[in-house]
Amino acid sequence: MSSVNTQFSIAVHVLAAIAHHDGVFASEILAGSVNANPVFVKRILVKLSKAKLAKTAVGKSGGYGLARSPENISLLEIYSAVSPPDAFAIHAYPVRKECVVSSNIKEVMSDVLVCTQEAVHKELRQTTLADVVSKIRAKSA
Repeated sequence: MSSVNTQFSIAVHVLAAIAHHDGVFASEILAGSVNANPVFVKRILVKLSKAKLAKTAVGKSGGYGLARSPENISLLEIYSAVSPPDAFAIHAYPVRKECVVSSNIKEVMSDVLVCTQEAVHKELRQTTLADVVSKIRAKSA
């Protein structure tokens, strides 16, 4: 079974937690919400900071907060910040020229991959962090 990249969902999780509670939190607290290794969560928070989606506050009450309002952060921005892999990969096995499928499958699947990624980007562009927080709040009411 292949491994999956969870950085995007963890990035949305920590930003949603910050937005929901409207505060600044230490990476250890956010890692507790995710129930993940604090070092792993901190690496994601660094990526989010570099993308100007999260900001760091220094000092005794320091931690991570949102760099912009949740309404102004799209899921596509979060997705792009953590550089997730494509939706799927195309195999790299050599082509067998005598086989029509083998000779054409990579090009055909490349087209499918482009369309899939465009659909994912469109959906993520239309959804904001505020939308995610709103859905979380509705489920907890």
